[in-house]
Amino acid sequence: MEEQDKLTAERSLEIIKESIEQSRRNITKGSWKGMLVWGIMVAVLALVIGHLWAHTSWGPGANLLWSLLGLAIFVNIWCDSRKPKRPDTFVSKTISQVWICFGVMAGSLGLVCGAIAGFGWKLPVLHAPVNESVVWVFPITPIIILFMGLAGMITGSILKSKAITVCCFIAGIFGNFLGLVFAGPTEMVVLAGVCVVGLVVPALIIRNEEK
Repeated sequence: MEEQDKLTAERSLEIIKESIEQSRRNITKGSWKGMLVWGIMVAVLALVIGHLWAHTSWGPGANLLWSLLGLAIFVNIWCDSRKPKRPDTFVSKTISQVWICFGVMAGSLGLVCGAIAGFGWKLPVLHAPVNESVVWVFPITPIIILFMGLAGMITGSILKSKAITVCCFIAGIFGNFLGLVFAGPTEMVVLAGVCVVGLVVPALIIRNEEK
């Protein structure tokens, strides 16, 4: 009886393991489409914002256009709601929670820093000698890049995808450093590059592996 119970427990664990592995494969197989779309969309928006920031009277106020991502998220949710709903798995829920946490942290940081800039409060963070009209700068873009790289690495680890993990590590580390070096409108170019390396490149690698 005890031996039968042991075999039953082992079989149950084996079924759970197979289910998780199958879920990983299914999510990885279709993940490249979302990564490609969001990578291109964020990269293009970053370049547009950087251009408006550098060459128009909008200045840093061009960063308000990041709110368009919120609209894009709602559109994405609405489109997904019209598709046949697939059952959630432990893997899909975990990945969703990782990126929801990233979105909440990045969005909250943007709102707080926007409020600080709007009220003209000065914080002793980093001196900005390149622009005498701006006394203090908060490195929001490098921080968000670091968040993005971390979220991507966690996603790659969960899916056991070396392409996602390595690309997001490179994008997070080098993007964070370059974002600190090239503060101002140029940091938007850095962010666009991060999206290409961390999202577009692994998406194309996964797509190529599926062929």
